[in-house]
Amino acid sequence: MKDTEILDLYPTHYAQARARFLAAAQAADATLYTQVLPDQVGPANEGLALDAAYVGAADASRVLVMLAGTHGSEAYAASPLMVAFLQAQKQVELAGDVGVLLVHAVNPYGFAHMLRTNENNVDLNRNFIDFSSPVPGNQGYRAIHPLICSGDHTEHGKAAARAALDAWIEENGQAAFFNAIFAGQYEVPDGLIYGGQERQWSNHALQNVADRFLGHARRIGFIDWHTGLGEYGQSFFLCFNEPGSPEWEHCCAWWGRDAIENKGGFGGAPRPRYSGLVFQGMREFCAQAEFSGAVIEFGTTPPEATIAGLQLDHRLRFDTMLEQEQRAVLHEQAMASFCPRDPQWRLDVMREGLWIVGRALDGLRA
Repeated sequence: MKDTEILDLYPTHYAQARARFLAAAQAADATLYTQVLPDQVGPANEGLALDAAYVGAADASRVLVMLAGTHGSEAYAASPLMVAFLQAQKQVELAGDVGVLLVHAVNPYGFAHMLRTNENNVDLNRNFIDFSSPVPGNQGYRAIHPLICSGDHTEHGKAAARAALDAWIEENGQAAFFNAIFAGQYEVPDGLIYGGQERQWSNHALQNVADRFLGHARRIGFIDWHTGLGEYGQSFFLCFNEPGSPEWEHCCAWWGRDAIENKGGFGGAPRPRYSGLVFQGMREFCAQAEFSGAVIEFGTTPPEATIAGLQLDHRLRFDTMLEQEQRAVLHEQAMASFCPRDPQWRLDVMREGLWIVGRALDGLRA
C-alpha cells in the first residue's frame, strides 16, 4: 500500500470512520452485528453504534479479537488499521480454523465527540468490575482531584495547582502519583479515569458480541488498540496475562519477550494497579477459551504529557465557558495527544499495527 493510500485511510470524523469500516467489512464478506447506542447522537446529529465484523469460518476454534475506541478519541488511529486489515482480507483467505472479530467504536459517543470517556464520563477501561461488591478505593486520587481538575484555567490558577501537586508528589512519590491517576477511581463522577457505579451500555454490548461470536472459540488472541503511552510512534505492550503462564508465553512468542516484559511506560515507576479493564471483562465473557493478549499502545507523549491530555479531555467535557474557537483549538490539541497528524507517525503506526496483527494470526495458526 502506498503512503498516500495509508494516510487517506485516517478519518476526519466518526461518521466517515464508521462508513469506511462498514464498507470494508461488507466487501470482505464479514458477518456484521450492530448495536445502536440509545438516546445519543454525534455532533452532526448522526446515530452512534458499536459495530462488530467477523471474518473466517463461523465455527473457528481460534479467533483473533481486536477492539477500537475503548477510549473514544483513540479510535482515530485504530479505525484505519481495521479498515486496512479488512481491505487486505479481501485478497487472502484465513486458515480454516481461524477467525477474526473486529469491534469498531467500543465507545461510539467518545469517538464522535473527540472524548476518551463515554456518554456518562466513564472510562470504559475501568468499568469491568463486579459492581455487586464494594468498588475499589483510591485515596490518592481523592487527594489530588482538586489539583488535577481545579477548574481554574487562568495562568495563576494553573501555577498554584501545579505547585500544590508537585508538593504532593514530593511527599508521596512519583509511583503513588501515577497509581492515583491511572489505576482508576469510582468516587468522583466528574473526575479523571472514572470507572462508574454500574456497568455501562458498552460493557453489556461487548458481552453481547462475545456471546454471539466467541462461544465456539477455544483459543483467543486479544488486542485492545490504544494510543498515548510509549515512545513516539512505537508500540508499547501492556499484557495482563499472568507472567509465566501459557497465555503470557504465547504473547512473548507472537510479539517478542522484550516487548511483553518491558517495564517502561511510566518513567521508571511500577505499572499502576489497574482495575476494571476491558481485557479482564472480555476474558470473563470468554471463560471457556484460552485468552492471550494485550492492551497495545502507540506512543504519542511521555506520561506527564499524557496526563495533560487527560486534563484537556476533561476540560472539553466540563468547561461550559469555552468559546467555539477555543474548543476547536483544544480539539486539535486532543488530536495531537491521541492521533498526531504527523504523516510519519501515522505511517509507522499503520505498518507496525498490521505486523502485530500478522504475528498474532501466525501464532493462532501454529
